[in-house]
Amino acid sequence: MLGAASIGTLCSGTGVCAPPGRPPPDKLEKEIVVTATRPEDAALAARVSASIQRNPYIFADHVTVTARNGVVIVGGVVQDLSDLYAILKLARRMAGTRRVVNEIDYQPNDDDGN
Repeated sequence: MLGAASIGTLCSGTGVCAPPGRPPPDKLEKEIVVTATRPEDAALAARVSASIQRNPYIFADHVTVTARNGVVIVGGVVQDLSDLYAILKLARRMAGTRRVVNEIDYQPNDDDGN
């Protein structure tokens, strides 16, 4: 039977092997993270954002819309609960059966209008 070193791979004590010229996986300095966006995500976020901006009754200057893997994420700040509910309603309608994540902060005006 051939040992791990004789077939051209390096193995750590845990039995995890790496190709020649590379350190074993447990010796890597950085973790590898794979992220991806789908082309449909940008179009979905643009449609939802345009729908919110077209509504003259919603003050959404401080609201952002993004999408990841078909899930719509709305974030930002609103000062009126009716704006919050209208934004979420439009986002859900535009997103269809996909999920909508609400990351909007509600910060009402105080009595002084600040």
